[in-house]
Amino acid sequence: MIVALAALAPAHAGFEGGRPEHPIFVAGSGYLAEVGTDGAVTRRWRGGNNNDAWRLPNGNILVADGAAWEATPDGKRVWRYEAKEKRGGGVYSAQRLPNGNTLIAENSTGRIFEVAPDGGTVGKVIQVPLNAKDRHQTLRMARRLPNGDTLVCRSGAGIVERYDADLKCVWRQPVPGLAFAAVPDAAGNVYVSCLDRIQLWSPDHRLLWEFVPARAGLPIANMTGLHLLPNGNLVVGCYAYGPNQTGVFEVTPRQTVLWRYVSGAKRDSHMAVQALDPAIAAPNR
Repeated sequence: MIVALAALAPAHAGFEGGRPEHPIFVAGSGYLAEVGTDGAVTRRWRGGNNNDAWRLPNGNILVADGAAWEATPDGKRVWRYEAKEKRGGGVYSAQRLPNGNTLIAENSTGRIFEVAPDGGTVGKVIQVPLNAKDRHQTLRMARRLPNGDTLVCRSGAGIVERYDADLKCVWRQPVPGLAFAAVPDAAGNVYVSCLDRIQLWSPDHRLLWEFVPARAGLPIANMTGLHLLPNGNLVVGCYAYGPNQTGVFEVTPRQTVLWRYVSGAKRDSHMAVQALDPAIAAPNR
């Protein structure tokens, strides 16, 4: 059962229905921001069409907005990787790995690989087919897992794949829509965001859970970025939301929406989100 927010009054910029326990980091439309629990923006950085973004443990930010780059808290760019082939959008996903390398997903080439701090590519390359109907929809977020496997969202194909360290596809799950983000839970099941819904799939391809806001009339659409919290809740970002619609929200396993963030009278996108819980050293999102 989906429980609606207690109060959906005319929106202003900030949180409604409740507040998060910790600040959140959001990838906005042309900017990155840290938002405090009171809804106030405490820090802001310039960015492009931000598909993926992280607040790193050292306070820097890591962003994929066609290129991949890292900046200090005061906005100084200290690292950058740019795809040679830019047709289709370049780099749409970046994840800093424990070894200091960065996992890159190039939508323009269909390649997923590691880039060293000096900018050189290292290790093996996962290659997926370019999306034939729309090259812009080849890849979205890719995530390296603690055991060395890699989750890959093939957006236009509507498929999430898991590759082992030998580049073998060991799991493939179709979803009903664009596959944007995928994160595993502690049991090995995988949450997938596909714009109008979020699904939880088991390793043996059973649909265990599904959150569809439209069924309850909630003002939530275009769900993209996922951050799975230790308590099992999901913090979710939304793409291309309109005035007074939902940009970020938190939902429980019982499908209760605890709070939502709105930007007031303007349109915006928050394709990537991260709850800045100091107890989470390296969020798996």
